[in-house]
Amino acid sequence: MKKSIVISILGGLIVAAPVMAANYDMYITGSTAFRPNVFSAISKIFDGGVPTSSNKGTGVAPTGSDNQWTMIGTCANLGVTSGSDTLTIHALFTGSVQGISSMLNKDQLVFFKNATLGDTALVTNTASIAFSDVYSKPALYHLPTDGSFAEDDVAVQPFAFFRSTGLGDLQNLANITVQQVYAFMQPGVLPLSYLDGNMNDYGTNVYLLHRTLDSGTRVTTVQESKWNGSIAIRYYNPGGDNFINATTNRGPAQFGPGYVGGADLRAALQTATAGGQSIGYLSFADGRTVTGVNWQNMLSYNGIYPIANWTPGSSWTATTNDFTPVTSGKYSFWATEVLDHPATSTEWNTFLAAGQNLSFSQINALIGRLEATYSGSGTLNGSIDYEIELSKTTSPNWATAIRLNDMQVTRQSVGGVIAPN
Repeated sequence: MKKSIVISILGGLIVAAPVMAANYDMYITGSTAFRPNVFSAISKIFDGGVPTSSNKGTGVAPTGSDNQWTMIGTCANLGVTSGSDTLTIHALFTGSVQGISSMLNKDQLVFFKNATLGDTALVTNTASIAFSDVYSKPALYHLPTDGSFAEDDVAVQPFAFFRSTGLGDLQNLANITVQQVYAFMQPGVLPLSYLDGNMNDYGTNVYLLHRTLDSGTRVTTVQESKWNGSIAIRYYNPGGDNFINATTNRGPAQFGPGYVGGADLRAALQTATAGGQSIGYLSFADGRTVTGVNWQNMLSYNGIYPIANWTPGSSWTATTNDFTPVTSGKYSFWATEVLDHPATSTEWNTFLAAGQNLSFSQINALIGRLEATYSGSGTLNGSIDYEIELSKTTSPNWATAIRLNDMQVTRQSVGGVIAPN
């Protein structure tokens, strides 16, 4: 919103009307897996390191586990606001691939309009930026490579496989291999004996739970397993204590059947019945609370856990999550988190025409702070990298993402070859 000064001539005197304060809006969408890290950074990007108020449509303040929220405050520290201007940041985390689509197609999304606690008013608008667990190349939508959009690396997102909390011999399973995941993909069901080597378990079926096609976690899992074909999707049926073929979509139809969001899939894994024995893939943040104990039902992958010194089924009480297996290249089930955004003023002008009101310099100032690298001393409020560093010693969630500077290895594509930096 641009400021304007109305000048009138009254009795020969020039009188300037008061300058009206402007409110600027930033709209964030994309990855559900990375939402806790985005929440932490955005919460501190305002002046003083806190928003004036925040809202998720109830009488309770939002947290990093929420998929939708709005915050308001001033942001003179980045030159985004001045005087009594305000910045409202709206967030709606719908999935990585939906985030890519929102950039490419300028999708109209529904956000909470106001940051007043408990306010349920909604506003429809395009997104300003999107976070994605994957580069757009293997996803349903592909951002152009002509320089009009950027896919900026901001962190590394570790993933893991988790077994359900149900009754039965699946509770004895501790490991899954890439070959087993590959075999799991098309049928979506395997005898437990194939996973644990015990022929007495041949009659016990175990199901692989999938996210919808807009999930970066699903794209990462498929690319990691090297599967290239159809995938059977099933939902748990509480009435029959069994899994049935998915014939309905839980989200937008264009993204097909599957569980929507990590929390939805996690809830299916929490089915404590003999017929609900299943395995699902989750981000480290979503997988923490499959049971009441941090990461208790996590499986090792190819014999390696993503955190060092992990004891299966343990109550994790370490001072931090040690992601050395990931950073050293031993554990491969991870992806690079990216921030997708218009990269040129020309492209941003098309976003302005589609409902944005931040200038190109304002949006770049906000993106620049979100992507800023923490030097290791002092504070850097609003930086994702800084928040990940702080999370290393923050109980009970601990770190759920990895700083780029902590990585000793890299990969050039989703599920690609891992090589030293």
